[in-house]
Amino acid sequence: MIDQAVPRFHAAVDLGASSGRVMLGRWADGRLALTEVHRFANGPITQDGRLRWDAERLFEETLVGLAEAVRIAAAAGGVLDGIGVDSWGVDIALVGVGSGTAFPTVPHHRGADADGPARAAVLVDAATAYAVTGVLEQTINTSYQLRSRAEELDVRRADGDRPTVLLVPDLWVWLLTGVVGAERTIASTTQLLDQGTGDWAAELIRRWGLDGFDFPPVVAPGTVAGPTTPEVTARLRSSLPIPVHRVAEHDTASALAFARPDGAELLVSSGSWSLVGVCLPAPVLTEHARDAGFTNEAGAAGSSLLLRNLAGMWLLTECARAWSAEDGSAVDLVELVADVSEAETDAATDVTPAVFDVADPRLLVPGDMPGRIATLCRETGQRPPGGRSDTVRSVVESLAVAYAETVRACEAITGVTIRSVRIVGGGSRNRLLCARTAARTGLPVTAGPAEASALGNLAVQVVAAGHAPSLDAVYRHGQDDHDHDHDHERTPT
Repeated sequence: MIDQAVPRFHAAVDLGASSGRVMLGRWADGRLALTEVHRFANGPITQDGRLRWDAERLFEETLVGLAEAVRIAAAAGGVLDGIGVDSWGVDIALVGVGSGTAFPTVPHHRGADADGPARAAVLVDAATAYAVTGVLEQTINTSYQLRSRAEELDVRRADGDRPTVLLVPDLWVWLLTGVVGAERTIASTTQLLDQGTGDWAAELIRRWGLDGFDFPPVVAPGTVAGPTTPEVTARLRSSLPIPVHRVAEHDTASALAFARPDGAELLVSSGSWSLVGVCLPAPVLTEHARDAGFTNEAGAAGSSLLLRNLAGMWLLTECARAWSAEDGSAVDLVELVADVSEAETDAATDVTPAVFDVADPRLLVPGDMPGRIATLCRETGQRPPGGRSDTVRSVVESLAVAYAETVRACEAITGVTIRSVRIVGGGSRNRLLCARTAARTGLPVTAGPAEASALGNLAVQVVAAGHAPSLDAVYRHGQDDHDHDHDHERTPT
């Protein structure tokens, strides 16, 4: 029997599209306390004329953070009992062939071939692919990225060594342990996982000409990949090798690790993207779900997440970037949003903000976001936002409208009445977003936890290590006192 009073330490490497962090979890007396030990910026770089992630720097920052986690655990009289990695989906590295000693490159999904879905549909139509994988035909899909790589590298089905496909968190696990593998939640983002078998969709892979790649065996979250290599262990200044867990490696699955699979709560994982939908016991692979714009992704505890992939805080981040370029100095987006929120009242404002489609593909790439928003508003006969505050209101209102419409769509597809909304991730700190979501949906909104992905990452580790009986036990009793949810009461629509 494990002594619950003895602190156990685990580290969560949580990689987001705009920043990464290493969080240290301390589990003792049935409670999980989270401490951020290292945070670092993230964003695309241009290398050899192509948009990529700065993977080598990100991994170096990861090691810096893990070394600090080891130091803090040791200072408290303990050791680091485990490491887990979660990240965004779809993007991959190819390792094992012709790489030599070079650090693997990770192309950025925003640089993907816009014609990828159309060219793939010639071989397998989108409806057939959806019926197998539950994933929509989006330009960013791993399947389309891999088709471009196969053509570029002239990958053939060969008897010799073949490139191994590793999604970002599986790449990190390989770099930490030397062990190759694939975890189910992150694999489900690729449009290459068979929802029926939970394994790679061999027929799709063959028909799309991807059988010249090696796809590692798929395992469930909570599996131990292996210990850190001697080189990594020494770099972290750890006295012992550290177990590395395959957690729910897709950050959305980690963020929604505690969702009940009953479909009765709208879930909003709000970061650079907004992943919006419900948790169910099984995927929904119908034409109705596909036509409504839903994708199916694996959840942390064998559940399925029926989600719409919408723009999120990326819209405000890009607006701030454009405004900073105008001023020649950084725009404090947090302060601006707080000022706008402060100016709002509980009653409806005199002027309703312009509302635009946050799923419009023109919003996916970097650039003049305020100008694009103005264009979308004009196209629908609305007056565009008149300034920065109005633009913030327009973005927030448009997100809230999209969330409300998703409530109706989920109910139509599942037949389950949604009774509440939960917003997790960085967007849960945006009081205006929470209030407007409550107003637009007519439902109570619970906000938090803000560090939901890291919390879910750590919870899977704590359960896998035998320190807690279930994810629900961590959720009900494990959050530290500083990490409370708060409710936004129903407000008039």
